[in-house]
Amino acid sequence: MFCLGVVLAGGQSSRMGQNKAFLSLNNQTMLEKTRQLLEHLQVDKTVISGANSGGESDIVSQGGPLAGIYSLAQKYQPKAILAVPVDMPFLTAEHLRELKIKGELSGRATYFNDSPLPLYLPINAFVEDYLQQQFTSQKFLDTGKGPSFKQVLKLTNATSLKTKQQFLTNTNTPQEWQQVKQILT
Repeated sequence: MFCLGVVLAGGQSSRMGQNKAFLSLNNQTMLEKTRQLLEHLQVDKTVISGANSGGESDIVSQGGPLAGIYSLAQKYQPKAILAVPVDMPFLTAEHLRELKIKGELSGRATYFNDSPLPLYLPINAFVEDYLQQQFTSQKFLDTGKGPSFKQVLKLTNATSLKTKQQFLTNTNTPQEWQQVKQILT
């Protein structure tokens, strides 16, 4: 199975005031850390979603992380995507391995608790058609509001795995980043 590892690093980081992908922790940027997590899982290929972080540009501009996933699915034609946001400093390879294995075994979209990311997402005609319809809809063109992860998870009958919530903590503000640094150093 061709599984594409995707580092989601295309956000504006407006609340942080600087690109979260390049925040450094223990002499390693969050972009490097997240990429290494995916590479340790031996995904077939790892790519970065987000031109502002040196990665791939989205086909659909300002469409959020699902636009990044959609764009990379179109370009690489994987059987599945393991998408990981760049701003989850407590996430481990073990968590992602569990997510990937459970997703592969069930053949269903798989995520943790009530957090849609990280996400193992099988890419099939149904998912591709749905995302294409959403990103070309008049609603999206008029409002810029694309599909939500909640909609995609519901439509794909996704599996939710339980884990400690701390591992799903993301950092969006300088204060949150300072707290993370204090905990991890």
